Formats: sequence, structure tokens, C-alpha cells
Amino acid sequence: MDQEGKLANLKQSIKKASLVKSIADLKVGTVIYVEMDENDGLMLKDGYKTRLKYVVVAGAKSNQKEICAVLINSDADYSDDPDWKAEQYPLLQSNYPGLLDHDSWLDCTDPKPLTVKKLKAKKAEVSGSLLEEDLALVMDKLKNSDFIEPHMKKVFGIDKSK
Repeated sequence: MDQEGKLANLKQSIKKASLVKSIADLKVGTVIYVEMDENDGLMLKDGYKTRLKYVVVAGAKSNQKEICAVLINSDADYSDDPDWKAEQYPLLQSNYPGLLDHDSWLDCTDPKPLTVKKLKAKKAEVSGSLLEEDLALVMDKLKNSDFIEPHMKKVFGIDKSK
């Protein structure tokens, strides 16, 4: 096998190893890369039917079949509402050089419920995890957010975060 073939096989093996296989791969703070659509709660524009998105696991149901995740966005300028802007958490590219191409924002206003079954079917990839200090601040922001219904916080365990 030539060098290109070996490299292709190695890349395929790495990708396969990073695929979400079970709830055990989806700890709070895990960053996953997944194709999402309107059924996942995305508002799509410019004719897109789906978007590949990085999301961060924010909690899981006790039945271990569903998680909730917050979106990583390139911009935080979707609203002029100061309350909404205060719920955007900055992720610095310098802290996530293998993951982010530029400084980004974690939208802590609207966690998206995602089933593990759907993540597996969409071949979602585990891409990394938040740094401990970012995770603590993000979970505090989610726990205290007025944008998220108390029931959702309870169902996904966000209300119990430290």
C-alpha cells in the first residue's frame, strides 16, 4: 500500500474512532460535530436544508437516551437585546486551536434536545471538550438563565450543575 493509501486508512480509522457510539461518549462539556436541520431547532437561511454545527453537551436525561446541547456560533450578533447578548459565552480560538478556526460564541439561550440514536445515525463526531474553567462558567450561565425553562433545566440535570 502506498503512502497516500496508508494516510487515507489512518484518517478513516481516526474518524471512525471519533464517532458517537453511545451516551458514554457524551459527557457534559463534550464538543460534538453534527449535521443539524430545522427538526433540531435550527433556523436555516440562504437555502440551506442542513448545517454542520459544533455543539456542546449541556446535560442528559436520566433515561440516557437524550442529551441537550448548546450551539457554537461564529457570531453573537443575532439580536440587539442586551439580555440575549449577555447569554452568549465567548470561546477563544487560542484556547481551542485544534477545534476552532476563530473566536466563537456559545449560545446559552436555547439548548437543543438531541437523541443519542439520531446522533449515531447522523454520524456525529466527538471533537473535543470545553476547558474546565469555560465549562464551569457555561454551566453556571445555563443554570441561571431566564431563557431556559426550569423544567428543561431539571429534565437534563442543568439545575444540578456545580
